[in-house]
Amino acid sequence: MKLTLVLLIACLGGVSSLQAETPALLPYKSAHWKQTINISAATPTMARKVEAELWFMAPDRMRVMPVLEGKRPVIIIKNGVALSFEEGRTEGIKMPLNQRILDTLAQHTEVITKLDIWKKAKTGEEKLGNKECEIYSFNDKSSGQPATGKVWLWKEKNFPIRMVLEAEGQSVTIEHSDVQVNEAVSPAMFEAPVGVKFVDLPSGPGK
Repeated sequence: MKLTLVLLIACLGGVSSLQAETPALLPYKSAHWKQTINISAATPTMARKVEAELWFMAPDRMRVMPVLEGKRPVIIIKNGVALSFEEGRTEGIKMPLNQRILDTLAQHTEVITKLDIWKKAKTGEEKLGNKECEIYSFNDKSSGQPATGKVWLWKEKNFPIRMVLEAEGQSVTIEHSDVQVNEAVSPAMFEAPVGVKFVDLPSGPGK
């Protein structure tokens, strides 16, 4: 799992022209959750905290709203197209979905999409808040660097509430709150906002 995060809006501004088909599907009809990622490192200046709010609707609609440096960039993915804009602004970017965007999205969703890999060795149970969770320990080399970790899986919804991952001297803790799974999500969350003008970038900037 990647241990550095890239601004979503910056991602759209520096993509290659390679086009991708669809984001990795999540195993739910719909979902909404808030995410906090704490990254600790040997060097204090490399430590960081990233917060985001995410929405998903099957088969492939996503909305991601990170809170970064006091800003609220938004990325919407629907029907193979990505929209990026900042709340309160009247201009945005529209472009075909590409692998760079998917890689950035995976930094928020990998804890869910890789559950089949990590959900192997159950090592205990714990109640987090009012949620009964199963704890799974794992070793993962799929991203090219050995990593060890634990994931706390909400039994009722099969949704990860916490994950701790250690790799190459860094520790990442991901926590999810306000989780709603297979409950109603408004289709309007995945539509372009009224009053925002989008600039088409069909082949990436400068093409």
